[in-house]
Amino acid sequence: MLTLTRKKYEIEEEIKINDEDGNNIIDFKMQITPEEKLEIKGLIFDEQDVKDGRKLSKLEKEGKVDEYVELEAKVLERAKKRQDKFEEIIFKDRKKEIKETAGESIYLDLVDMLFDFFVKTFAEKKSAQINTLTTHLRKISNN
Repeated sequence: MLTLTRKKYEIEEEIKINDEDGNNIIDFKMQITPEEKLEIKGLIFDEQDVKDGRKLSKLEKEGKVDEYVELEAKVLERAKKRQDKFEEIIFKDRKKEIKETAGESIYLDLVDMLFDFFVKTFAEKKSAQINTLTTHLRKISNN
């Protein structure tokens, strides 16, 4: 039998930022619901980015500079909106407080760390599924 358990928060991680003396200046728990996790996955693995990347490459090869610049600006604007949404989901109402307390540079480093955390989480889950499928195929083919 397969059983799934619905949790209130799919991901709960302590986030801490220390000063150079080791004193804790930021301490909060990131709590991500299953719906928010799905939204984050969509923000990170946006299919439109792949399509736009191909189109940018095509425009560059064809030497269509004006169209390339225009599409590139749209891509960057969409990326900025997705990053803002990502930050909103992660930090909820603590974004301003974290920026003010830790500083812009540390805040951006934290955003990068959390982005990498989610990419790794999603990639590991996919990898585990593929490895399980491979194992099952080996068992079936050995019979």
